[in-house]
Amino acid sequence: MIDQVVRRISRRMRSWIIYGYDFSAAAISLGLSYYLRTGTEPTFAPGEVVSLIGIFTLVCVLVFPVFRLHSGSWRYASVRDIYAISKAVTASIFIFLLVIFLIQRGGALPRSVLVIEWFVLTVMLGAPRMAYRLYRDSLIGRSSHDPRNPLEPVLLFGFNDEADVFIRAVKRDRKSRFLIVGIIETNPRHVGRQLHGVPVLSTIDGMARQVTQLRRTSTPPTQIIVARVNTPRDVLNELVDAASQVGLTVNRLPNIQDLQASQQNVEPEAVKIEDLLGRQPVVLDEEGINRLIAGRSVLITGAGGSVGSEIVKQVVRFGASRLILLENSEHNLYEIDRRIRKNPSIQAQVVPILCDIRDREALKALFLRERPELVFHAAALKHVPIVERNPVEAVLSNVFGTKNVADAACASGASAFIMISTDKAANAKNVLGLTKGLAERYCQKLDREQKGTRFMIVRFGNVLGSRGSVLPLFEEQLKNGGPLTVTHADVTRYFMTPSEAAQLVLQASAYGVAHPEGGGKIYLLDMGEPVRIADLARNLIRLAGRKPDVDVPVVFTGLRPGEKLHEDLVSENETVTHTPVAGVLLASAPAILPERLDVYLTDLHTAAKRGDNAACVGLLRSGVTELCTRPTNNVRSLMDRAPG
Repeated sequence: MIDQVVRRISRRMRSWIIYGYDFSAAAISLGLSYYLRTGTEPTFAPGEVVSLIGIFTLVCVLVFPVFRLHSGSWRYASVRDIYAISKAVTASIFIFLLVIFLIQRGGALPRSVLVIEWFVLTVMLGAPRMAYRLYRDSLIGRSSHDPRNPLEPVLLFGFNDEADVFIRAVKRDRKSRFLIVGIIETNPRHVGRQLHGVPVLSTIDGMARQVTQLRRTSTPPTQIIVARVNTPRDVLNELVDAASQVGLTVNRLPNIQDLQASQQNVEPEAVKIEDLLGRQPVVLDEEGINRLIAGRSVLITGAGGSVGSEIVKQVVRFGASRLILLENSEHNLYEIDRRIRKNPSIQAQVVPILCDIRDREALKALFLRERPELVFHAAALKHVPIVERNPVEAVLSNVFGTKNVADAACASGASAFIMISTDKAANAKNVLGLTKGLAERYCQKLDREQKGTRFMIVRFGNVLGSRGSVLPLFEEQLKNGGPLTVTHADVTRYFMTPSEAAQLVLQASAYGVAHPEGGGKIYLLDMGEPVRIADLARNLIRLAGRKPDVDVPVVFTGLRPGEKLHEDLVSENETVTHTPVAGVLLASAPAILPERLDVYLTDLHTAAKRGDNAACVGLLRSGVTELCTRPTNNVRSLMDRAPG
């Protein structure tokens, strides 16, 4: 009944009603405080009391709007509102005390009246707000849900602030689809306690037993929602494993600020496979990256690819004035251009260009016309089995495509060129690694031979979820019911997310530009520990609420042509040092013999142009080591890290 009456009142009228109540409470509270202090023997004449009440009410009329007491929603009244009320009452009393001192020099008003007044007025202003909040909450608790949209029973993981906020949000949201039937915790001391009427049922070890019991009731849970934002990797893996054993999917809440800001429709997010990898967030040198990017013209090759598109996003974020998107795929170029332009806050001029990096003359004309200041070279052929079967195409794209872009950058006066490389180039055994390694050598040669353009190579491992990579394949196989195919039981790879890779590329680039000493360096992104692919597959099955090797099998198919069991980030003939930049290391390759490289590239280009796959492979396998002098020492600090 009260709820229906309130809804009929306009918002403006509600504000006036709140104003009226607050000022009336100010007047009544002072009279009541005076009575509580003096009883039936007042020390002031009735006329003086009325005057004091009038002055105090006028003070409140001036002070309360400053603290915006009228703007708070009674429906969502909280401790913050009570705090604002206490500040407004305190300010009003101090100002009132000053006014009556100026008028009456203190008069005969007992100071204890003002102490009583603080408590009385705070209660009179706060109690109705909290009472209405409790009334609405209880109303929602009694309200019936549409039987066509039944509630979904769920478990929560975590006895903490996020769980508290989520439970309250679910209870006050009439449209919420969740019924929270229990809480799972890591601390056994919390078992048996309650949070807003929701019991803490057990720890992770006892979750299977509790789920079995709940499935005998009318509220069997379908998922478990993680209410801990920074859940450790080992705990999250344990929870996902336990949930998969009883067929529950695992989702997680957004951060607590988002929860508190949302008054309804709080939706959990899926736990992602990268959450189980437990990589620490990248701490960016935003000031250094901003100096590198802000206000500059930036060209990105392969701008529509997995890594290229993430670099585009980060470059836009750091305020590039002009963005030149270079792609040989019309579809990829259309998609990245569309995604950028639909954001109205982007100020950069966007120039989409369809061009093949193999076309040397077109590239040269493009660079001389656009004059980019920074070049991020992400375009490449990257799929190991395909590249292994098509070595001529790999040579033309990965070697001579890179050479074309690098030469054009030099000719147009670009200040820096950043080549995106791969861990396949370290101790290269396949065509992809050999071609990328050769492209690295050419960029190192240019960095040592000339001073106009700074050349940097950034090397890292697999990008999680990139096109054609293992994760999208697993997801497709899982969607079709399995099996998930893995090449070898022990195969491992380094992984990082696309956004993390792009951020660290910018981080390394900013450091390299600021520290140009010692040309020809390779910047390594710290990939953490390598991940066993079989574990990745099984974790993905668990995230779907299924049992690996029971509900969905994992099948081993054998290594494909060109694949290695474990990848390295550093070659045997490279030395490694740390940098002061988080997540970035530095590798020094042996010096390159320029005269040999020029002759070698001429021979390789001739073989590629005549389509001779065997000659290209032979030259690649013999060339990389022959082009280098021997290193003075050998540090392999990032190697041999595959799990035993």
